[in-house]
Amino acid sequence: MRYGLCCICLALEESDNPRTFQRMTYKSFSSMERGRALDVLGGRILNNMEVTLEALRYCGERGLCYRLSSDLFPLLTYGKANISLDDLPQCGLIYRSLECIRSYISDNPVRISTHPDQFNVLASEDEDALARTVKELNFQSWFMDRIGAPADYRSPMNLHINNNQGKPNEVVERLKRGLEMLDPNCRARLVLENDDKPACWSVKKLIFHVHEQVGCPITFDYLHHKCHPDGLSEEQAVRLCHETWKGNTPLFHYSESRDDSNPRAHADYPSKKPRTYGLNFDLDYEFKMKDKAIAFHEEKLNRSCEAA
Repeated sequence: MRYGLCCICLALEESDNPRTFQRMTYKSFSSMERGRALDVLGGRILNNMEVTLEALRYCGERGLCYRLSSDLFPLLTYGKANISLDDLPQCGLIYRSLECIRSYISDNPVRISTHPDQFNVLASEDEDALARTVKELNFQSWFMDRIGAPADYRSPMNLHINNNQGKPNEVVERLKRGLEMLDPNCRARLVLENDDKPACWSVKKLIFHVHEQVGCPITFDYLHHKCHPDGLSEEQAVRLCHETWKGNTPLFHYSESRDDSNPRAHADYPSKKPRTYGLNFDLDYEFKMKDKAIAFHEEKLNRSCEAA
């Protein structure tokens, strides 16, 4: 099993030369003269490529998977901004950074994934929302292609259905239509994750209503299942999800509740080791303390288990 770092590496943020991802809102962009705005935006995207490479090196040195941030390219898929990568003054340097990332991944095969934001709804009834989703997902898949991530489930793009309007079969039909609009490499990476709310998509619903229709593997999220088990034990749900990956190594998600008042809130650190039920899969650690939570697991939890 490989553990996965989700987007942010605190070791980089807290180093002697702190490096963090940078964002830019459309309000900020549109308040500047366009040439100046493009220059500022390009500098931030170039910074994000450099931070991504450093995070990949951190993961490569430790045998970790890495989930790419969804905010690496602010505004590039936002229609009102009307920007392409080639519009940015730093585009040459950005493309060079992409090649550096590609070269590192080629020599150090870190498993790459993405988890696009919740505004991406492939089963949306709103045509504009669907078009924005398709544009965003295809762009993220293009980026994965550009840095050499395999166009298959070794580099999954993990998505929630994020829609519960109508009967399950109606949602699935809309989802199938959305999937058909994606680029082939994007569609080849797409996996679906169980939700944590009773009105949404449990493992059971994803297995029996979605997977049988569209074939996408199902990502098992431990905390989401704990909040919304829908009649399945954890072991049953893990095994059902594992089977949907059909020989590919699954990438599942692990976190624990912060406290009883909000069971869906993620804790800072793990308090126990997740049960794998004898199955092989990789596991993204979705704790607030990011790489520190993984180190805590490897050092303290493993040591306490050995002592027991």
